[in-house]
Amino acid sequence: MDEKYLITYLAHYFILFPILKVLAINIQYFSNKREVEEHMVRKLVTWGGMSDVVHVVIALCILGFKATTVRIESFCLIGWPFIVDWNLYTAMFLAFTTILVTIIGRFSLFYLHRDAYYHKFFSLYFIFQLSLGLLVLSSSTSYLFMGWELLGLSSVLLIAFYEHRPNPLKNGMRVMFIYDFGDIFLFSLVVLLLYFHIEDINDMALIQNHGCEWAMFLLIVACFFKSGIFPWIWIPRAMEGPTPSSAIFYGSLSTHMPILLLLRMWPREWALPAYWPEVWTISHPANAIALAIAICIFSAFVTTHMSRQHSDAKNTVAYAITTQLAIIYIEIFLGFYTLALIHVISHGIYRTYEYMRTPSLFHLYHTMETRRPRVTSTGKHFESILPERFRKWLYSLTINEFGFLSRSFDLIDQFLGLKYTSFDKKAARRFTIAISVVWVVFSIVMFVLNRRLFNIEYTNIGNGNTVMSFIINWNYFSVSEELILVLAVGFCVLSFYNIRRIAMYFVTLACSAWSAGLVQALELIKNAEAKHLWSCVSVITLAVVFVGLVCYSAYISANNNNEKQASFTA
Repeated sequence: MDEKYLITYLAHYFILFPILKVLAINIQYFSNKREVEEHMVRKLVTWGGMSDVVHVVIALCILGFKATTVRIESFCLIGWPFIVDWNLYTAMFLAFTTILVTIIGRFSLFYLHRDAYYHKFFSLYFIFQLSLGLLVLSSSTSYLFMGWELLGLSSVLLIAFYEHRPNPLKNGMRVMFIYDFGDIFLFSLVVLLLYFHIEDINDMALIQNHGCEWAMFLLIVACFFKSGIFPWIWIPRAMEGPTPSSAIFYGSLSTHMPILLLLRMWPREWALPAYWPEVWTISHPANAIALAIAICIFSAFVTTHMSRQHSDAKNTVAYAITTQLAIIYIEIFLGFYTLALIHVISHGIYRTYEYMRTPSLFHLYHTMETRRPRVTSTGKHFESILPERFRKWLYSLTINEFGFLSRSFDLIDQFLGLKYTSFDKKAARRFTIAISVVWVVFSIVMFVLNRRLFNIEYTNIGNGNTVMSFIINWNYFSVSEELILVLAVGFCVLSFYNIRRIAMYFVTLACSAWSAGLVQALELIKNAEAKHLWSCVSVITLAVVFVGLVCYSAYISANNNNEKQASFTA
């Protein structure tokens, strides 16, 4: 069998099959006028999981781990190219995600039996499986960002799974805030890659040719926000959903997928200490890597102590997950890529098992206490290494969440209006001004930095005199691309501002995805005149939509003086 045909088939299967599952579950749910049955869902999950595993086994037997790149020009008749880079990371993560999704899906069938939100859970579950297929198989920047957003959307909706309780809805909005804040960085990186005509994320090292090594900082920040490393350690607050969602999302796949992204996109020569420059400069990327390692060490130190003092089983495991994720990031930054791959897969499997056995932990510990009066302690090494006074001080810090964890979430609560009964406009205004300033500065830097927009030449006119000439390189200006770049980032920031208005939030998010896809779609037009015409029409349309959304957002804010946070379900 031709390898390219098999990879093309796998790409269509793992993208289209989850979509069909979502449609089948929702059609069955809304068309069944009798008591909603679970029989079809069980068949879909069981036979669908077996089919997924068979496809993965066939792919591993035929393709193995040999590096192969396939470019599907018209994927699902959409028009955007779908690039599949089959390699060791793709094969391992495809097997890892498929096996865990199948096991947790089978476990959820009986764990959520007769639950009121049974069909809702599996709809979100298959949307999550779709996002995994996009993230694992696709190396195209556009499809990668789609998978990233679907991963965040399904995660947030599963945190707020029990919508009749206010606490899960509050935590869902908090996590959505953190996700969106991190998505701004990844979206900026995606637009920057499209701007330099880099469609394959595995070719991200080419960004060094444009003098934009600093863009890797955007990837680091986006991964840290998605994995809950820093500054908001949000995983313990995501434990509001059912146990299967905690196991599959926050124990294994959702928090571990940014590591796959980093393993695939990170340039192999960027590893400390070999990458450290002989002559130190403040703009060298090694400084950002060293800072990221320091953040991971600090996060691991904080979370390992937080996990030891918590009495709740899920929160203990959640803090322990953050500790191990920080260690895995350190392994990547130090160049131990194979070790990081083994670590992330083994850790994901182990944490999934831990979450699945949490319902039986009480029975287990009661049995242990009956057999032995003294339970084994895991902190004996602290007693032998640290003095008692320092241990007490460290314990007091841990009880108070090191002072900054709760305060960092207070900022989110003030912005979202979750801390008090009324909406805090002053806090929202401060956040909006700060984000707007960052957006403007980012747009200016993207426009000017390393673009060779001007040259300064010195001409000798004799007698030792020179004349300085300031020459502008007009051929480097592309007005339409610059405007699309600014509007794309602007839509993403506007969606962040409208995070509390569900309809406006999804409209602005759709516009941001539209603008990113527009850059990709314009590259498919070969005729120069037609491309210029469509660029002008697209820029004018996007600008009108952006101005309209800004005015409408300002109008809503001005007329909601008496806005109350009475109902979180709304």
